[in-house]
Amino acid sequence: MSRGAEKTTRLDMGGNPEPLRLEVPSSSEYVLLARLVVSHVGQVAGFGPEEIYDLKLAVTEAATNVIRHAAVESFEIQYRALPGEVEVTVSDAGGGFEADECAPPVAGEGGFGLSVIRNLVDEMVIDSIAGGGTRLTMIRRAGASAEASNG
Repeated sequence: MSRGAEKTTRLDMGGNPEPLRLEVPSSSEYVLLARLVVSHVGQVAGFGPEEIYDLKLAVTEAATNVIRHAAVESFEIQYRALPGEVEVTVSDAGGGFEADECAPPVAGEGGFGLSVIRNLVDEMVIDSIAGGGTRLTMIRRAGASAEASNG
């Protein structure tokens, strides 16, 4: 079997286990690109339109958080499509924060991004320490209700 045929077979099975990496300039003009990529990855994983919309919104919130808070020139988004599942990891080399000390948002002051993400995905893991950058991993499964599993 040729290499091209092997890739086609893997995609037909619902995705490629190797992540797609995208380095994104830390500017709001590039958030649309991140959304377009996750939309395609969701299609490859067999997601429906509502699930893809949730993924796009979660990626938008994660990218916007980096742009607003990380003070970096660029950051990386990794997309992984698996059968019925999408995993997205957003990493930056910014100042980080103590994830355990992340206070709930106060009305009128912003800070709702992580809460929004938590309600859009099935699993969310934040790996961040002050001075050490941040990695946010989001997992969404097709057919699963993110609100039911988080709330």
